[in-house]
Amino acid sequence: MLSLSHDIANDPENQALANQLGDAQNRFEALDGWSLEEKAKKILGGLGFTDRQFTETMNVFSGGWRMRVALAAILLQEPDIIFLDEPTNHLDLEATIWLEAFLSDWKGGMVMISHDRAFLDSSVNHILEIDLKKITLYHGNYSKYKDEKFLRMEQHRAAYLNQQKQIKDTERFIERFRYKNTKAAQVQSRVKMLDKMEKIEPPSEYNHAMNMRFPQPSRLPQNVASCSNVTKNYGDVEVFKDMSLTVERGQKIGLVGHNGAGKSTLLKMLAGVEDVTGGAVRIGVNVDRAYYAQHQLEILDPGETVFESIRKANQEWSETEIRTYLGSFLFTGDEIEKHVKVLSGGEKARVSLAQMLVNPAHLLLLDEPTNHLDIVSRNVVEKSLDQFTGSIVCISHDRHFLNNVTNLTCEVGGGDIRMFEGNYEYYEWKKSKRPSEEINERKPKLPSKNKLDYQERKRTHNRLAWIKKRFNTIEKEMEKERSTIQDPIHVDEYEILQKAMENLTDFENEYIELMEEQDALQAKDVL
Repeated sequence: MLSLSHDIANDPENQALANQLGDAQNRFEALDGWSLEEKAKKILGGLGFTDRQFTETMNVFSGGWRMRVALAAILLQEPDIIFLDEPTNHLDLEATIWLEAFLSDWKGGMVMISHDRAFLDSSVNHILEIDLKKITLYHGNYSKYKDEKFLRMEQHRAAYLNQQKQIKDTERFIERFRYKNTKAAQVQSRVKMLDKMEKIEPPSEYNHAMNMRFPQPSRLPQNVASCSNVTKNYGDVEVFKDMSLTVERGQKIGLVGHNGAGKSTLLKMLAGVEDVTGGAVRIGVNVDRAYYAQHQLEILDPGETVFESIRKANQEWSETEIRTYLGSFLFTGDEIEKHVKVLSGGEKARVSLAQMLVNPAHLLLLDEPTNHLDIVSRNVVEKSLDQFTGSIVCISHDRHFLNNVTNLTCEVGGGDIRMFEGNYEYYEWKKSKRPSEEINERKPKLPSKNKLDYQERKRTHNRLAWIKKRFNTIEKEMEKERSTIQDPIHVDEYEILQKAMENLTDFENEYIELMEEQDALQAKDVL
């Protein structure tokens, strides 16, 4: 419009230019162009850009930040439909949560690929599954998809087993009476029935990961690592000031905080790849540490095979042990003979994590370990880290991963840290409370034992006894519901299966709530 205005100023009698300017102004207003800059700043800010960065040229940004700019440009256009391929891969947790909220209000259509389960739960209302060259549409978000997928798998499995039994019984009848003239018609009828029968395909497994125990580190000292009054500066920028942190045996800590708060810096200082400006970082006696960086995949030797990568990391294992171990990371058959250079990003990530965990250190320092992994692979990594008996400090924008792996949350920001005694879900709940309700998480004040009078202790004991009995009842009820789900007789009775699934979920939720209450009462009773 500015160019057309200049042209008209030079040629005010040109009606064609005036018409073009009028059309351009109408289109600009239809697109709400007057608020375009404000919208752009809102979207860029949500994706993690600061006001100072708004005027920077693209050449100063890394590839990940350029991907954020490209995503912002698409969102700003507000097209009728958007196609997003792993939109959260280059986002930190704060930006992921913002994008999730933005897309939940999206008025247009959207087709998206994502391996972030929490993100899918909040952003989509249909799941399109591609499996074994078949496409299946599920209604609802990812959690509903998982429930319905499980139901369909159970129904498919039951139908397959029923048909296999029917086939075997029919073949047994044919073989038994094949040469009896009195049964010839019946035998022929069953032969035709088998020929015309539409065979049900064997069920595929939803999660191909093997069930195995992962290697564990030797016993750790109580204090695994610590930061004492650490100060860290980058030039004039102060990241930490007098920050102190202790990592103890068995703690699995998730680092959270806004972009640039210092999460990666803290991880690097613990790993020994970044020096402190002041204070000290100490690692416990005989404690081994392993650092998984975001560029970890570049460290792999492209000329090695998958098998050789693990053999190099653990030369004591037999070939069978290595093959079994790689199977737990979804490498089977000829796949373990693939060279690293031909692997996808997700496959390389699995090899790198398998290398790290084959001889696990006492302290794992993980920076976005689930990047490049699909959902099944993430489940494998979560399982291995859940079994891990050492200590973990990790950064991840995958909330499902943080909830399943960590037992402490460390909020980084303002030059210091703040600890929360729980996973990310607990941290979110704690942060949502009013300031007047907040409790000092570092030094929880617990009532002394002498404040619990006899009557209160008696009530506590009675309640604990009732909870124990209720556990037994719930376990029996859960077993009944599982039997209903797995019973082939109900294969076509969707309402019965759906009700059993709902009952099972209710019992599981009640069981978890009672476990939490039991822990709280037991802690109270021993004080």
